[in-house]
Formats: sequence, structure tokens, C-alpha cells
Amino acid sequence: MSSQYRLTILISDDTFPALKKAGYRLCIAKEVNGKYDVAFQTVKEVAYQNDFEFEERFRIFGTRKFEVGENAQPFTRRVPILSGREVTLDVDGAFSVVSGPVVPSKPFTVHNQYAYPLHFGVDAVVDNDYNTAFVHEMAVLSGEIFVAPKKKLLIWFEQGLETGMMFTHTVSNSIRLDFTETNDITISYTAPRSAPEKGIWSFGPLPVLGQTYHPETNTFSLTPAILPSGDELKQLGELLRLEPPTHSKRPLAITAA
Repeated sequence: MSSQYRLTILISDDTFPALKKAGYRLCIAKEVNGKYDVAFQTVKEVAYQNDFEFEERFRIFGTRKFEVGENAQPFTRRVPILSGREVTLDVDGAFSVVSGPVVPSKPFTVHNQYAYPLHFGVDAVVDNDYNTAFVHEMAVLSGEIFVAPKKKLLIWFEQGLETGMMFTHTVSNSIRLDFTETNDITISYTAPRSAPEKGIWSFGPLPVLGQTYHPETNTFSLTPAILPSGDELKQLGELLRLEPPTHSKRPLAITAA
């Protein structure tokens, strides 16, 4: 499997202007050591189609503190490293030459000889640039440090979070993506204008329900390729207020084409 992978995020025409007006950013975090704690990438000017390219290339560095809402300030230099390889941080805080074979399925290792507490951070590549993707929340002393980045992303919308900021809060209304067995994923998001942060995430392109509405029978037809699950249909009905008026004698039906 390639170390490069691509993500496309489609946002409905009614939704992305409302997100921008309300100050929401499209946020992406990367899983490292089983956690998400840095805004790997944020986008303020979201559009209908948002494309991202990632690559499993990393840099390791040490920082003095983990501070929510701030960007990590490196205490050491940033050293390029790949999965499976190892590097030593000596007693003076200087990194050695990176050594060992590249093994994508294994973590990389820091032999930490520095005697004072440090938080180790990881940069990864998005759109051909390095961004900080992770910082150890707890400081560590000398010893072996294993760092295991995964091809897994967390996607959501949030106000005020900027690229590189550290966070510890629980993210709401998000979608988790796993690129372990694929190099290309497309997801879509739709929400009402009045509550753009309370939308529905789904895999694949945006369904265009308006083109398949049949007024004579008061039904929607969906092709099997874009047919949502039962839970998604229920949420979609609530979001779009598709329930018929109480005085209506004809129920609204949604059927597969």
C-alpha cells in the first residue's frame, strides 16, 4: 500500500456558506499512539469540494510543554524520520543520525537520554508540507519512546481551532477514516442552514434528493449506490423537516429506485 493517500470532502451548497458565516473550520486530526490531540489541518474557507493529499513522512522533535490552544514550540531541532527507524536524543538535547530499516507497519523509536522532562511531537505531511500532527500530552524522562502514526484521520467542524493547535476536549459530530486498506476516500457532509454544525457525514458523493422527488406520489427515489442507511434516512428527515403537515392525508415515502 502506498504511503500517499487522498481525501475528498464534499459539502452541500446550502451548508458550506453557513459554516463559513458562523466561523466554523473544517478540522482534520491524525491518529498517533492511539490518540488525536493536535489539529493537523484546519480550513477556514471551505468550499463545495475540499481535497487533501497526505504522505507517511514524519519529523520528530522535543518541546517543553503541552498547552491546550497553543502550537508546540520545539526545544530540539526537527528530525525527518520514517516508520521502523530509530534515533537517539543525547544528554545535551541533540539528535543523532537516524538509522535502521524502513518498516511501515512498525513505530519509530526515540532513544531518549535527555535527563529533563520533554514532550515529544510529530510532524506529518499534508499537501506537500509538514504540519504538527501530535504532541505527547505527558512529559517523559529518559528511556525508550515509541511513536506509532496511523493512516487514520478524524474529521469535524469547530470554531476557533487553528492548524497546529493542541487540544484535549472530546470532538463531537465527527467521522473517523481509515486509509490502511485504501489510498482514496470521498466523504460528504450536509446540514440545515440554521444549524450547519449539526449535519450528517456519509461516505461517497452527496445525494441530490431534489432531482428525484415525485410530487404526484409525494415520494423520493434514491439509486442503490447512494441509498443511506435507515439511521441516516431518519436523521435526514429530521434535518430537512420532511415530515408532512399534520393535516396531510398522504404520508411521505422514501423508496429505492
